[in-house]
Amino acid sequence: MAEEKRHQTRVTIVTPYTNFFESKADSVTLPSQDGSVGIMAGHMPLVIALFPGICSIRIGDETKYCVITEGYAEIGQHMVLIVSNSAEWPEDIDIRRAYISYKANEDLLKQTDPKELIKVGNIKEKLNRANARLHLIELYGNEQQKALLESLRNDTAN
Repeated sequence: MAEEKRHQTRVTIVTPYTNFFESKADSVTLPSQDGSVGIMAGHMPLVIALFPGICSIRIGDETKYCVITEGYAEIGQHMVLIVSNSAEWPEDIDIRRAYISYKANEDLLKQTDPKELIKVGNIKEKLNRANARLHLIELYGNEQQKALLESLRNDTAN
């Protein structure tokens, strides 16, 4: 029986600091403001705004997960170019820093006058970035990372 040819698309993730990822992939799922967007080879051309969240990249039987923040994705039939302010694998996330940022911005949001739209917007952006990092750890971090996050949550709950 002949081997079935897999249709793949070239996925490139760039940030202002690095060419974060580049490979052919079977599919990629991106976080947008309207929810997750799944892309496979042959997708119609599209440009989407990205929202902080989890990006999944499936290559054969393996799926890689990273967190990306604000940016955009340009999608063509055989390529996905993701331009993001930052991108991180679970093992690269500073969990303490993300948790402290989340808690600080959560508290700041409670204290900020809702009429200060720009300030509220900036706080929400920081909160969303920290939340996306913590969510990636909850779902795809290793056991040590998950234990650290749980410990931080227990320390602040007491």
